[in-house]
Amino acid sequence: MKYTLRDIAKRANVSPATVSNALNGRSGVSKAVQENILAIAREMGYQPGRESPRAGRHVRMIVFRSHGMVVMDTPFFSELIESIQLECHRMGLELLISHVKASTDADYLNQVSTFRNEECAGIILLGTEMNEKELRQFMGFRSPMVVLDNRFALQDVHSVVMNNRQAGYLAGEALYQAGHRDIQHIASSISFNNMTERLEGLRLSLAQHGLTLEDKDIWPVRPTMNGAYEDMKAFLQAGRRLPEAFFAGNDIMGIGCMRAIQEAGWRVPEDVSIIGMDDTAICLACTPQLSTVHVFRRGLGQTVVRTLFSLPDEKNAGFIKTEVGVELVMRDSVTTKQRREQE
Repeated sequence: MKYTLRDIAKRANVSPATVSNALNGRSGVSKAVQENILAIAREMGYQPGRESPRAGRHVRMIVFRSHGMVVMDTPFFSELIESIQLECHRMGLELLISHVKASTDADYLNQVSTFRNEECAGIILLGTEMNEKELRQFMGFRSPMVVLDNRFALQDVHSVVMNNRQAGYLAGEALYQAGHRDIQHIASSISFNNMTERLEGLRLSLAQHGLTLEDKDIWPVRPTMNGAYEDMKAFLQAGRRLPEAFFAGNDIMGIGCMRAIQEAGWRVPEDVSIIGMDDTAICLACTPQLSTVHVFRRGLGQTVVRTLFSLPDEKNAGFIKTEVGVELVMRDSVTTKQRREQE
């Protein structure tokens, strides 16, 4: 029988990363633990230093794009992937990144089949753009898998995501406390789970104050800088009335819409306040600087790797759904209603 690092890890009651470090003489493993692992490996007939790349020395990250309008080469995703690389390196594992583009790769199902049979320390599936139907194509993998950036609350998968409902709730509370009552939402015209949950959080906040958010109060724009700008510009040219305040589903849409609002002669925040989501560097590069909800990208990356190596071996142990909290960052794009009236 061919044993893998995961088999040794299970026997030694440690992570596969610890086994890899011990077998390769890396730091971070005590002498007692290393000797125990080496003894188990010898007993199983496992030869240290001769394991194949398929035996658990690497983590496979699959970056899935359904349409590519959300998962792009942006600071948010580059910082997230960098944090995953750093955490894998700390655990003595290599991160291999594969890109799957469902809309353009004719053979992407063959790619998925290859991943399904791969033996590795684990698989991280970036599922931001993924829906439930697409997720089913990634089920039944031989190696353990955690979905990142999509909670999939009703599906049988492990997942790690930022707390999107909390994000919408915090934005709603901040705008309400600033005195605003006409609060509306800039949403992605391409629906995906994270955006839906942010809207749910905003609605929850407003409902607690006796306010409602109707469908007419939602401004759907494309989730790109230029797309959001062009769509907001079209709304304003058609005579749509601006509210007192917006919560934008992410910073990119918020800044694109802010540019269109300013070009139309309106002032931010004197005429309309805006809060975004993600807290990427572009929030500081616009005028005014964008208030936003901060996502702990490094924490997300660390959490998904650590979750991968803490999964229960038993198939009937249930599925882990982890949410990493967020926090509000107030800058210059929000003013109080009292100050607005004074001006």
